[in-house]
Amino acid sequence: MADRDNVHWHELYHEVVDTGLCTGCAACVMACPRDVLDYTDDYWPVQIGEGNAFDGCWIGDRGCDICTRACPRFRAWESDLDVELFGRPREPDEVHGIARSMLLCRATDTAVHDAGQDGGLVSVLLIWGLETGRIEAAATSQIIDKRGPFDSEPFLAKTRADVLATAGSRYTYSANPLALEQAADERLKQVALVGMSCQASVNGTLSAYGVNKFKNKLALTIGLLCSKTFTYDGQAQVLAEHGIDIADVTKINIKGRYMIWTRYGGYHEIPLKELHPHTREGCKKCPDFAAEHADISVGGIGADENWTLTLVRTQRGEDWMNGVIDAGLVEAKPAEDDAVAMKLLRSLSLKSRKRWPIDDLPEDHRAPGLLPIVQAT
Repeated sequence: MADRDNVHWHELYHEVVDTGLCTGCAACVMACPRDVLDYTDDYWPVQIGEGNAFDGCWIGDRGCDICTRACPRFRAWESDLDVELFGRPREPDEVHGIARSMLLCRATDTAVHDAGQDGGLVSVLLIWGLETGRIEAAATSQIIDKRGPFDSEPFLAKTRADVLATAGSRYTYSANPLALEQAADERLKQVALVGMSCQASVNGTLSAYGVNKFKNKLALTIGLLCSKTFTYDGQAQVLAEHGIDIADVTKINIKGRYMIWTRYGGYHEIPLKELHPHTREGCKKCPDFAAEHADISVGGIGADENWTLTLVRTQRGEDWMNGVIDAGLVEAKPAEDDAVAMKLLRSLSLKSRKRWPIDDLPEDHRAPGLLPIVQAT
């Protein structure tokens, strides 16, 4: 695409990172061929190596533009990715993006269903892909013990046990595309990516802008419906204010409220507004609730928490869905059966789209071609 030709880290930094449009997905770090970008504990990409300025890149100045090509928030990203994946830009009333079909799904295997957050569909897809040889691994996240439960980091799941161990939602952030670096180092040929909306858009950038090293490895992208994530410390603080030690938490879910399960059978609810001050900075300007550029987008926003709302977007996604349904691994029914899910899908998508702040940016940050997202009606 013309607006990504002959632009480098300098433009990416000033137009995306410095303006706050960066979601921290780490696609630029993952794709950098010379390892001159790194990822901070604050979820930001930074320039390292021989350059003497954080916004300059000694490789980029010689002509490398891979970081800008991988970025899912650089310039005309939405319309470019729509055309690449679907052959056309979305219509204004398609506020949750373009979809071939919308379903409610749940795993038929009780163990898989119970390990997941809602209907267990993500786990089914990954296990089926691994066991049928369609993928060698899945880039996802795992819980780590650096600070306590629900802190997470990128992880390559390679077995059924790995998938079940990493199932469930953590409302802290993990830059899952970084696990694709490990997959490349291990010379894996086919990998799935599970990521939040911003991360799932890598599905389109790698293909649209010719990041071939990773484009040819990505066998499936599953996007998680996502309004925002919260800092780990912020969640721990809010829980402590309610007399709950985060170390005692065994599960968290969000259904219009912050729902907490603790060991020994405890259950608590906290108004979601108490978590809002602890929203991660990279989420505050993200306009994509519905993971609009994934092959399959999933979330648990329906009336029944035992089902996964599923948007099948691409031919590849449809092939995978047909595979698990035909194998009897998934029960599916029309999403329209759940009026609550359909209403929330639209309202939350609209709410996120209002975040795209191009008109409010300083004049010197509005580089030529830095376009607003297609406006929703």
